Amino acid sequence: MNRILLFTGFLICFLNPFFSALSQVKSAINSKLSELINQYEDLDNSAGLQDSLLLEIIFQAEKEGNFEEMTKRAIEAFRRNNSEIFSYTEKKKLLQKTLSHEDKLIETTTRGELHLKMAGAYFNLEQFDSAIMEYTRAIEIFEPKDSVLIADTYFFRGQGKDYIGDMIGSMKDYQTALNIYESLDDDEYVGYVYGGMAILFSKYEIFNEAEKIRNILIAKDEVDGNNQNLAIQLYNQAEDYQKQGRFEDQLKYLQRANSLTPFEERNLYVEAMIKLSLSNYYGEQGQIEFQRKYFKEAELLAKNNPEIEHTNPTFLHAKALMAKSMGDMTLANQLANESLEAAIESKNMDHLIKAYSILSETYSKLNNPKKALEAIKDQNFYKDSIFTANRATTFSYYQALYETEKKERELLVKTGEIESIKTTNTARLRLVGIGVFFLIAISVSLFLWKNLQHQKKQKELQSKFSQELLKNQEDERIRISKDLHDGLGQSLLLIKNKVALTKDNDAGEMLDTAISELRAIARSLHPMQLEKLGLSKAAEHLLEQIDTETDIFVSSEIEDLKGIIDKKSELQLYRILQESINNVLKHSEASALRVTFQKIGQRVELKIEDNGKGFDFSEKLNDFQSLGLKTLKERISAIEGSMKVISQKGNGTSLIFITYV
Repeated sequence: MNRILLFTGFLICFLNPFFSALSQVKSAINSKLSELINQYEDLDNSAGLQDSLLLEIIFQAEKEGNFEEMTKRAIEAFRRNNSEIFSYTEKKKLLQKTLSHEDKLIETTTRGELHLKMAGAYFNLEQFDSAIMEYTRAIEIFEPKDSVLIADTYFFRGQGKDYIGDMIGSMKDYQTALNIYESLDDDEYVGYVYGGMAILFSKYEIFNEAEKIRNILIAKDEVDGNNQNLAIQLYNQAEDYQKQGRFEDQLKYLQRANSLTPFEERNLYVEAMIKLSLSNYYGEQGQIEFQRKYFKEAELLAKNNPEIEHTNPTFLHAKALMAKSMGDMTLANQLANESLEAAIESKNMDHLIKAYSILSETYSKLNNPKKALEAIKDQNFYKDSIFTANRATTFSYYQALYETEKKERELLVKTGEIESIKTTNTARLRLVGIGVFFLIAISVSLFLWKNLQHQKKQKELQSKFSQELLKNQEDERIRISKDLHDGLGQSLLLIKNKVALTKDNDAGEMLDTAISELRAIARSLHPMQLEKLGLSKAAEHLLEQIDTETDIFVSSEIEDLKGIIDKKSELQLYRILQESINNVLKHSEASALRVTFQKIGQRVELKIEDNGKGFDFSEKLNDFQSLGLKTLKERISAIEGSMKVISQKGNGTSLIFITYV
């Protein structure tokens, strides 16, 4: 026992200096982080060393395991102006590094804000899908006490969804953010959200909704005396009027916006944009004196903001329009090309269309009809793209709006009926109890019958609309396929022939690849094999492609159906086959696919079978959209056919389509 005590005492004496040294090292490390923080806080904001010192604090905090401090400083770094040290890319890397320690953070608000800033970094780099994912994660982490941050996240996620073309999702997020801001009496951000909603509606040419919102904002800014915000709303509304061809209203709003300049707190960019729009308006109207006057005023403002003068597509467009009005077509053409480059950089379709418009005019005046025609083709392409996108999105918006209003009307009608029944029962029960019962029964029956008739009519209208939409879609595919093949395809072939003369093999190979890809796109838009070979041969060709390009074993039994069914039915059955195979490739995880196409009596039957994972159809009976079956159902209905689905989990899936001849 004495030996053990003696050894323990000796060990303590021996290790004591070691522990003492370790303590001193730990103390030195701790003091280093504190020392860095003190140095950072003592630096002036304008000091060039501040960014590098902040970065050193972040790394030191990570080294010491102080992840709360690391997160705090990483968020602070995100808020700093873009610099060499804290560029958008470096901010993203820094936040990703900080997120790797997320599991060591206790406070949910800190964790949520970290994801919020990570989303902001992706947003700044135009990686909008990743940004939306991080915003969603932040919403999941935040708690009710973080209501302001939750509202901000919904607002920013709405902007991200806008950039990827999800108009309905964006509007839902804006509305959620708006509700929270209104509950918090945050009028400033309520205005920001309304502004975002108005811009979103304008983008998809739902002008009446945008105008309603802007009228609210204009009235509020007038009451608040906020001239700058008021001028911005007037300018935006004037732009909408110009798109609608309401030129008198456009001029009235632009003049009103201009009357508010210069602002008490100068904003050279906004002031210049208003004057440029006035210059463009008068240029389009042929009033050169006023055009020159407002352009010169805008030019003076732009000289104090070089970014406007050299890279802004609106300024370059106005300058090109000015040169065109003065008869200098060469300069106008050069400026229009610069405006086009700026528009491509800004990814703004409206600026692109305006640039191509001036290019076509100036090339025509410069006796270059080939270039003029190319510019007109490009202009029409972008116009068609905007029209197609806007038409689809506007339809989705109004369909969602209709469904919401329909539910609200049904609720009001039912509520009214209930209240009416209660009042009637109270008044008449004393006198005619049995009579009231029959009266209610008749009223309810009549209401249900009318409601049933109404639903039946709506269903017929919806079916008719869906079929018309499918027809228009096919017509549009044919048109685009033809344009690609006859227009761009021919241009690429001409270029290839010219390149062949120069014996540039690499360029020739690249052009061959481009031509092949173009032809593949044209074929997918409109299957030429269907017109040339008929349904059976086109189906066989499609299955041969699938067999060649995928690992799935493909077998088929396809009869010659030439002359049996009409062209419309052939096209719909071919599209049904395409979409069904796509569903198998995307969702089934199948290793084998079998297709049967045959005539049985007075009917033609198409059967697609796979050995994939299948699904429980009884659970998804009413959820056609989530299964990707809604379009298939509409297509077979368009040719008065029927569809049958047979599937079980683990036992594959069979799709059977029947039409009559």
